[in-house]
Amino acid sequence: MQTSSSRFLTTAVMLLLLINTGLVIYLVLDKNKSHRSYNRERPDIAALFAKEVDLSVEQAQHHRILHEAHFKRVGALHDSIRLVKIALFTAATTSTADSLLLLSNQKINNWQIAINAQTVSYMQKVKDMLTDQQKKKYDQFIIKMMQRGHRDSNRGH
Repeated sequence: MQTSSSRFLTTAVMLLLLINTGLVIYLVLDKNKSHRSYNRERPDIAALFAKEVDLSVEQAQHHRILHEAHFKRVGALHDSIRLVKIALFTAATTSTADSLLLLSNQKINNWQIAINAQTVSYMQKVKDMLTDQQKKKYDQFIIKMMQRGHRDSNRGH
């Protein structure tokens, strides 16, 4: 009876060793593929847009110029919002947190209003360069991108 149980334990240990070795090999060979969603680059929205809406070469070039200028302007505002939030959250333990919160919210709201206004202006400029058929595709593209953004923001929930 004793040899039977020791033989069983030896077999079980050997089997576990083989499984663990196989798992380690799999993980090492697959390490470049793990965490793909965290390491992926952002898609080229301008190129995706040009393809989805069937832009001509001239339209695609004009759109890329508008797109880059818009995101450069808006990016600076987002950076300002980020800095105010950092300052707010690092000072959250101080006695002035309430007044700092009010002031920070006012600044952030003003910047967000500016971002929204610039985005609407950008979208109108893009729409003005499109044909009627492309405008329909553009509206569908915008809805799709907004729905994608909603899915991205709900990943942790």
